[in-house]
Amino acid sequence: MEDKNSPALRVGVDFRGTENATQPVLNHILPGKKRAPFLRYIRINLPKTTRLLLIAVIAVIGAASAAVALSNHVPFLYATHALWAIAGAAALYVVVGLLTAARIWTWGLVIALCSLLVYLGGLLGNAPYVWNGASVVNAAIWNITLLASFAYLVLFAALRYGMIVAAPDNQNFLD
Repeated sequence: MEDKNSPALRVGVDFRGTENATQPVLNHILPGKKRAPFLRYIRINLPKTTRLLLIAVIAVIGAASAAVALSNHVPFLYATHALWAIAGAAALYVVVGLLTAARIWTWGLVIALCSLLVYLGGLLGNAPYVWNGASVVNAAIWNITLLASFAYLVLFAALRYGMIVAAPDNQNFLD
């Protein structure tokens, strides 16, 4: 695991365990392995950009849900109420995300999962597709709710795995 021929270790300098060392990566080395999994080496330290990206994806989910709720094609019974609830929660998320430094990423996960649940309900019901009587625009907006939800799930997983970082946190790079 450690390099016995390291010039720093030979002269008695041991920086292992400090904040700038590779300790976070070393914590993820499995027993019997010499390296961490490949994705543990990917670190993107753009906290403000990531925060805005997460907020933008939730804004897209909310706008698409509101657009589907305003259309004349209801995916299932009481879908309008669910779509407006998602749009309202997304609007609240965007306002809180832009005006405070709160770590609200789990709230966004709930919004994305609710959007996926409504999408699945529409598949079992009367989803707005072209072959189902909806316009091309309504069908595209309906599919945007699915794609944006998946995008948020991927970003949230990368955030939890440590590949990306969102403000107010950062990964303390000293390059």
